[in-house]
Amino acid sequence: MSKKPFVVLLTSLLLPFTTFSAEPAHEHHHEHHSKPAAGEEPAPNEVPALRILMPTEGSKVGTQLAIVFETPGDLRRLTMSAPKVGTHLHIETDGVSLMPVNDQLIRLGGDKYLFVFDLPAKAGSHTLKVFWADGGHKTIESTIQKVNVIVEEDGGP
Repeated sequence: MSKKPFVVLLTSLLLPFTTFSAEPAHEHHHEHHSKPAAGEEPAPNEVPALRILMPTEGSKVGTQLAIVFETPGDLRRLTMSAPKVGTHLHIETDGVSLMPVNDQLIRLGGDKYLFVFDLPAKAGSHTLKVFWADGGHKTIESTIQKVNVIVEEDGGP
C-alpha cells in the first residue's frame, strides 16, 4: 500500500506555511511585523527548550520531510499565528526558514509535535535546524538544534 496519499493529505492540510529566506530579495517579508519594544523579548535562557526527535543524525530522507520535535513551550504563543508575534519557531535548511503556524503542527501527545513539509533541498547532504527567533526574525543562537540528513531523489510512485 502506498503511503503517498497520506503524506499528500497531511501536506495539503498543513500548507500554506510562512517562509523566510536569508536572500536579500526576500527581506521585505518581515516589514509587516512590528518591531518588539526593548526588553519585550525573553532572554535566551527564558525561551523554552527545543529538541529534534526525528529525523535522527544521518537519516536518509526524501524531499518531503516530516520532523518531530519536542518543546514544553506554548505554541499558540510561539508561532507566526500568535495574536502578537514575538518569539516564534523556525525550521531551516539551506538558508530558507519555514515558520509554521500553530494549526500546521500536529500534537503527538505531551510536548511532541509533528510538522510535514516539502524540504527545499536537492539530493545530497543537508543540515536541518529548529530554533526560536525573536519578533524581528533574529535567531536566538542558544536555541539552535540541528541534525544532518541525506536527501535522496524521489523514487517515483
